[in-house]
Amino acid sequence: MSDEGGQVSDTHSISAGLDYPGVGPEHALWKDVGRVNYVAADDDAVLEAFRELTHVEGIMPALESAHALAHARVLAPQMRPDQHIVVNLSGRGDKDILTVAKLDGIEL
Repeated sequence: MSDEGGQVSDTHSISAGLDYPGVGPEHALWKDVGRVNYVAADDDAVLEAFRELTHVEGIMPALESAHALAHARVLAPQMRPDQHIVVNLSGRGDKDILTVAKLDGIEL
C-alpha cells in the first residue's frame, strides 16, 4: 500500500491487529502465485459480524476474527447446500469490547 511517490500509505481498521500497511514476503509470494486470495471487510461489516455472533451464539470474537466472519457472510449466499465454511476464531473479543461499546455509545 503506497502512494504515487512510493511512500507507505496510512491505513485504518477498527481492529488494532490489522491496522498496518504491509504484508510479509511469504504472504506476498502466496498471493502472486495464486495460493491465497486476500479480501477486505469494512468496519461496518466487521462490527455487524461481531454483534451477530455475540448475540446468536454467545461467542464474542476478536475483531480480527470478525473480519473473517464478515467475509463468510459474503461467501455463504453464493455456496451450494453441500458446501461448508470453517472460520477459525483466534483471540477473544473481551479485549475489544471497550472499542465496540464506545462505537455503540455504551458507557461501561
